[in-house]
Amino acid sequence: MKMGVNTVLFGGYDLKTAIQYIRFTGYEGVELSSIVGMAEHVSDTASDTEIQEIRNLVGDAGLELYSVEAATDILVEANRERSKRVFERAAKLGIPIVTIGSSGVSEDEKKTQESIQAIHELAQAAGDVGIKFALKIHYGQSVYNTKTALRLMEEVKHPALGLNFDATHIGRVGDDPVAALEALKDHIIHMHIRDTLLEQLQIAPPPLQIAGRGTTPLADIVRKTIEIGYKGAVSLEIIGAKSFDLPQVVAIAAESRGYLKRLFEEAEEQTQSQVSV
Repeated sequence: MKMGVNTVLFGGYDLKTAIQYIRFTGYEGVELSSIVGMAEHVSDTASDTEIQEIRNLVGDAGLELYSVEAATDILVEANRERSKRVFERAAKLGIPIVTIGSSGVSEDEKKTQESIQAIHELAQAAGDVGIKFALKIHYGQSVYNTKTALRLMEEVKHPALGLNFDATHIGRVGDDPVAALEALKDHIIHMHIRDTLLEQLQIAPPPLQIAGRGTTPLADIVRKTIEIGYKGAVSLEIIGAKSFDLPQVVAIAAESRGYLKRLFEEAEEQTQSQVSV
């Protein structure tokens, strides 16, 4: 399994620092954060020189570039235009996927229609530059659960569009994340992973987002991920640590990797043993 870190975890530090410690903690790849106000490790205005610097930095560390997260309100035209510029930068970086949420409001049909229209526009823009748009299923937004994600994929049948699955969003709205993985398996092209307290609506503080410290059924989710044959990247996405000291941030990444690596190894061993029986 290809496992990386979203650089939003290192939002208080520059990209060079993030790459150094992502490599040190044993991950194979990186998801670049392009989130205004949180972590903008790749900008929508990055020059070709800056793009090459990023490629060199990541390549020299022996890491892969898996994706870009560019969370924003896509119902605002200026934000959609920014997203399109991020798509262009991702393509120049050789990054295959950009992920953004749907915006809108859950159970608001007018906003949902607006979101679907915006997603279609962005899927077309992603396809035009040769990348994929992974729509992140997100608590509180128009596309927030299994039902709305399936509706989106039925209404926007664009080859550049897929889903970004995050169990902490699906689980907090009451869906079984394992059942959701099964239902959405044909559409998932990227995955975010972390822990949280599923019984509360807000994402827990960073220490409880560390894999194994919350109530997200990560072992079951990992087993289902292997079972459905998912071959894409899995990116650790932990938010809220921008003000943390660097040793704390590195500890979050390291502890999460150790826990998740063990879960994936056990799930793969279990799957192989079942096949050989």
